[in-house]
Amino acid sequence: MSYPAPSRTAAFNTFAEHVSPGKTALYTHVGLDVCMGRREGPFFWDAFDERRWWNCHSNGGVFNLGHRNPTITAAVTDALRHLDIGNHHLVSGYRARLAQRLAATTGGRLTGVVFAVAGGEAIDLAIKVCRGSTGRTKIVSAAFEGLSLEL
Repeated sequence: MSYPAPSRTAAFNTFAEHVSPGKTALYTHVGLDVCMGRREGPFFWDAFDERRWWNCHSNGGVFNLGHRNPTITAAVTDALRHLDIGNHHLVSGYRARLAQRLAATTGGRLTGVVFAVAGGEAIDLAIKVCRGSTGRTKIVSAAFEGLSLEL
């Protein structure tokens, strides 16, 4: 598979236009001109000059699984030969078994799970569960604005 941008500049320009101009401005300003390319274990390589980086960012399971963990990759590849994302409206034995296994990890404290596709759904559910179990209607929240950089 080839990289989706012909150059670092093109990748940064497209990212700025369609994802985050502030992030690309910050990275350019501080000299972090890296575009994630090949990934393996705790490392990733720049897509254009093969500099190797140790990924110390904790998202996506990198700390506990590593990039492209061969066991996880094999399991997902095998599953995709038979399954897809499915339909959350219909009964699925696979989803039922996963929910059963997840509930079993709680030592009997929880009997079921609610699947969410994103953090926003998970937060929405947490708020509803807390309000339902406590009867309280007020919520304390904090918002963190993105970095702003003026050059």
